[in-house]
Amino acid sequence: MPQYRRFTAEDAIQFANQHSELFGEHSKLTAVSFGDNHMNQVFRVKNQFNTSLIVKQALPFARGLSDRWPLTLDRSRIEAQALQNFAKAAPLLVVEVLHYDVDLAAMLLEDLDHLTLLSTALTEGRQFQQLGSQLAEFIVNAGFANSDFSLDLAAKKSKQIQFLNPEPLQISKDLLFNDPFSNNERNQIDASLYPLAQHIWLDEQLQAKVAALAASFRSKPQTLVHGDLNSSSIFATADQLKVIDAEFTGFGPFGLDAGLFIGSLMLHYCLAPALQPDQSKAKDQQNYLHNQIKLFWQQFQRQFLQICRQQCRDPLFGNELYQQQFVADVLRDLTGYAGCELIRQVIGTFRSPVLSTIKSPAMRLQVSQHALTLGQRLILQHQQVSSIDQLLSWLPTGSPQ
Repeated sequence: MPQYRRFTAEDAIQFANQHSELFGEHSKLTAVSFGDNHMNQVFRVKNQFNTSLIVKQALPFARGLSDRWPLTLDRSRIEAQALQNFAKAAPLLVVEVLHYDVDLAAMLLEDLDHLTLLSTALTEGRQFQQLGSQLAEFIVNAGFANSDFSLDLAAKKSKQIQFLNPEPLQISKDLLFNDPFSNNERNQIDASLYPLAQHIWLDEQLQAKVAALAASFRSKPQTLVHGDLNSSSIFATADQLKVIDAEFTGFGPFGLDAGLFIGSLMLHYCLAPALQPDQSKAKDQQNYLHNQIKLFWQQFQRQFLQICRQQCRDPLFGNELYQQQFVADVLRDLTGYAGCELIRQVIGTFRSPVLSTIKSPAMRLQVSQHALTLGQRLILQHQQVSSIDQLLSWLPTGSPQ
């Protein structure tokens, strides 16, 4: 039984070579550490023919984060098994886990260097027309497979124990609900945003809505969620999509992943005027993002109700009226979580790095104000949302045509 040690580049090479037949006996392997990850170290192991795999190892601490967030190495096992669980439910839409070692807290993954990180692609103004439908397919199938619609009570409780992940979930709760809505020293805030940030911190009505969303996050274990499904956890091309990085997984509300995804797209919507070279291109990118959000929800609603009709195992949950009410609740939940994600990305501990690339202080302020104002509205009115068109009508420049 190997004892945990922090991998060197040579350790990563040996781990990849030992647990994969991809390289071959005479391969000349190199390993390069890459990425800015606070909780893991990641290596790309490559041979002389540019064939490569990824080695990801959990660290026993969170680099640069508060001591209030202790971490266990078991989260690596949980992440690997969650990715395998998701891949079984949604084939071709999840990064492949080739091997994981519980004692070394390490996993071997396929390399997705032929794809583009979605956050990078959207920042560059690229458009993937299948994005919304592919994410809907992932969330519907992975969510359904781990929910009451598919599992009996004993099976679901067993999965909840398997994926008990309190330390990363505590980090998620703090980063999404606590830090952005209080004057926390970890927050990254431009001085020009302090008046609006202070308004958010002192708004009792907003705070009450955030508390309710946080309570649901903690006490609504509807399905196994990814837990961090924004544009930095998705690789894509025009015809392919892969979800990665499930270290914040655990049981939670069905609308959480959908809300984080939509909140991420809404941030890029707000960013478009500052990132695109002219007004026409910015408008085109906003139209694209608007349409992908709408497509996502339309496909989610259609596919979820369809899989419930075909595969629901509990006759009680097979009631079509209940299923429609469930979907309506998901829309309300995702609206609130999208609002929290927007505000987190602007004034939270790990705000969007794209904001720092906007050279004009006036434009950066305007983009940030639009995102914060939209986030507040989504949170305050999430219980009143009854359609995706209503939600989209709240975007800063209205609904693009």
